[in-house]
Amino acid sequence: MALFFLLLALPLGAAAARPDLILIISIDQFRYEYLERFAPWFSIGGFNRFLKSGADFTNAYYPYANTFTGPGHASIGSGRMPAENGIVANTWFERTTGTPRYCVKDDRVTGGMSPVALAEDSLGDRLKEKYPRSRVIAVSIKDRAAILMGGRKADAAYWFAGNGFVSSSYYRFNSSLFAFNSTIAGYIPASGTWSLSLPQDAIAKVTFDPPAAWPFKNSRYGTHFDHIIPNVEALTYTPFANDMLLDFAMRIIETESLGTRGTPDLLFVGVSTPDYIGHYYGPDSMEVADDVVRLDRSLEKFVNSLDAKFHDRLLVALTSDHGVQSNPDIAKLRDPKIDAGRVDFHTPASRIPIERAVAQRLDVAFDPAQSFVAFFEEPALYINWKHVAELKLDGERVKRALRDVVAQMPGVRAVYTNSELMAVNPNPTELERAVRASFRADRSGDIIIELKKNWIWSYGNANTTHGQPLPDDQHVPLLFWGSGITAGRYDDRVAPTDIARTTAALLGFRAGGDQSVALPCTDQRAVVLAIALAELPDQNPRIDKIEVNGDKATVRLWIGEVPKPQPGVASLSCGTGYTFTMQRVNGEWRIINRGVAMC
Repeated sequence: MALFFLLLALPLGAAAARPDLILIISIDQFRYEYLERFAPWFSIGGFNRFLKSGADFTNAYYPYANTFTGPGHASIGSGRMPAENGIVANTWFERTTGTPRYCVKDDRVTGGMSPVALAEDSLGDRLKEKYPRSRVIAVSIKDRAAILMGGRKADAAYWFAGNGFVSSSYYRFNSSLFAFNSTIAGYIPASGTWSLSLPQDAIAKVTFDPPAAWPFKNSRYGTHFDHIIPNVEALTYTPFANDMLLDFAMRIIETESLGTRGTPDLLFVGVSTPDYIGHYYGPDSMEVADDVVRLDRSLEKFVNSLDAKFHDRLLVALTSDHGVQSNPDIAKLRDPKIDAGRVDFHTPASRIPIERAVAQRLDVAFDPAQSFVAFFEEPALYINWKHVAELKLDGERVKRALRDVVAQMPGVRAVYTNSELMAVNPNPTELERAVRASFRADRSGDIIIELKKNWIWSYGNANTTHGQPLPDDQHVPLLFWGSGITAGRYDDRVAPTDIARTTAALLGFRAGGDQSVALPCTDQRAVVLAIALAELPDQNPRIDKIEVNGDKATVRLWIGEVPKPQPGVASLSCGTGYTFTMQRVNGEWRIINRGVAMC
């Protein structure tokens, strides 16, 4: 009888419950410093939920060079570098076909999009291996954000195209969800405009947005407040699209009964609109400030609703796929002495000076109709190998010539040939390590170019961008809140690729690449409990004992019906007990002994 009463005394109090719903939110183009700069306007339950009652990793940096949307979301979802997961850019050049390849393009499926280009398993894939009944769903405005976070085994991915959310035949999507599309026009305010919601005098102190900066913004929807919203496409360039996306995510949770089916479910949400706004207006703008603060309120409403439903069975991680550089023209307006500018390699005409200089170095005639460069996709040049063969030139010599010509151009920080990156270098610089982490020989270019701080790739219009191994692009939020998380401010140097490993640890399995780690915010009692629960899936065990002592732990669980107490009668039908003895080796818990007993 003593054991029976112990079971009742220790239901779930010995450790946090295993999360039933795991929510991973990626805010597209969001610097970490936004959390500090705009903090005076944050609500209690938005970003402050994570900053004050969750785990805040203040030094989360992407350790690779190609800080773009595709690589960022693939890395969040897989816990692996672009060199491993294969998503080295948003687009790369397919040497076998001689055409560009968009990272999620798949002509074999209706809808044309899938994760077929992902080269490694993801958090969602591993979750479904461990818990086959679990559901993995991803949603975003951008197709590549949803598809690449969800992974290869996702049940469904949804993204915004045209005037509503769509999917592809790669997935077992729920078409009833598309009824939501009929409500989207209602997210456009009655005024038909986006107006500044913040006190202009106060927000002017943490932005740089004088009238002199307005000509350097994108003018498609106006360069200053109020911004017109003539249609649904324009809606996605306003903070109101954040509400639309999060409401659709909530519709998915409710329709699919996520987190209520006795097995952990995983939902990825890619908040894309901040990237559109950041590209058009820049990180110093009032538009970005207003979007961040409005998004804070949207997150508060969204997570409050989930917290009320799931309580201690909810785990939320929040990060970003990359940051952003300041608009070089606005940066120079702010500081005329700054070294800033744009580098334009996108069109053949823009590359003529390079072609002429390479021809001179190789001692061949310059022919404007024949180029040494077949394709450019930042930050890579792909060589026209047919032209090289026709001239009977040594390929390595051509690479070096192209490298040396580009290295002398204004704004260029460093240039590498793919041969240099394929060779072993036991002592690479920090920059070279980042470049190597983004490099995959069959997809990356022949020449890899990195730019100096305050220099960006040109798109031929007024905007700014990202994609460099620089703090403005690499330093992003990494926040956890909820089940199994020990709140606090953590100054460890970490990476968003650690989210997959950390989340998996709280569910009792391993995910992510060898360079990822389980972050120190995890409650180790929750981790060892998750490992034990994963050994007894779908059994709904009762917790008897959880002990963690240094690198040793013991968990005892019972399954079977709980007998109804009868006065003066000792019950012997309390089920089967399972004891797991664990040891932590190199930071990871392993079961070293199992025991079974009947009460």
